Amino acid sequence: MSDDGTKITIRMGPEEIQMMEDFMGDHDIGNRSDFIRDAIKGYIASMKAGQPMTAEGGIFVRLSDVQLETLSGLVQTGLAVSEEEYIRKCLLDKIVPKSVEDETIENAFRAAQMKAAYK
Repeated sequence: MSDDGTKITIRMGPEEIQMMEDFMGDHDIGNRSDFIRDAIKGYIASMKAGQPMTAEGGIFVRLSDVQLETLSGLVQTGLAVSEEEYIRKCLLDKIVPKSVEDETIENAFRAAQMKAAYK
């Protein structure tokens, strides 16, 4: 293929690479460059149309490079399992009242005790 386009490099984690390759395999997409070009075009088209970026009932949130690097550092040091998990935990810490959290933990512990008693 004769390509006169500009070559770019992107960093992706193993989870994103695996998601991309799985999707490419499921949809008979030949190579990563084609996939990424199509993804960029689709992203731009959806943003121009005012459509929110959602996936599996989720939301898309833009973060700065510093925020992304901070999250990556938390994962690398083992403080968080994943960036997504850490963000979800922070959100829940803000929106779930302490009393509800305590009650949920207490109920889960009681259920575990009852289950253990029946073994």
